[in-house]
Amino acid sequence: MYVRVSTEMQSTEGYSIDGQINQIKEYCDFHHFEVKDIYADRGISGKSMNRPELQRMLKDAKEGNIDCVMVYKTNRLARNTSDLLKIVEDLHKQNVEFFSLSERMEVNTSSGKLMLQILASFSEFERNNIVENVFMGQTRRAQEGYYQGNLPLGYDKIPDSKHELMINQHEAN
Repeated sequence: MYVRVSTEMQSTEGYSIDGQINQIKEYCDFHHFEVKDIYADRGISGKSMNRPELQRMLKDAKEGNIDCVMVYKTNRLARNTSDLLKIVEDLHKQNVEFFSLSERMEVNTSSGKLMLQILASFSEFERNNIVENVFMGQTRRAQEGYYQGNLPLGYDKIPDSKHELMINQHEAN
């Protein structure tokens, strides 16, 4: 099974690693499927393929060590349409089944492939919207004079001030 959260917020609002694992394990137990390994990427965005546990899982699939990859939702595997489709296609070429617990589709059928493409597109769209909203919020806060980013070493934020910094004598020395 592959599980992932990209933010602390996700881990507390329903996508937690433990929540994903528990849901998948319950399904596997009910259907008498053996869970061989758990691949868990914590705090890593799904926009990139450069995730240690994803790469370990893909390597295990290539070496014939697993016969099925199960995810809680397809967007946990990838948030980029082409990446998700490539991962699933590569798994298929290696005779490794792919199953999404919440979407429950058969990706080996034409309707299942269409559904996967639609879900992949929606996942990428959702990620792009999040990026746009964060950028818009940061821009607005900067326009309002709020300090953006991490504080420089040797400075603290003045309480009740949105844009003034003060020297932290302890760090500055």
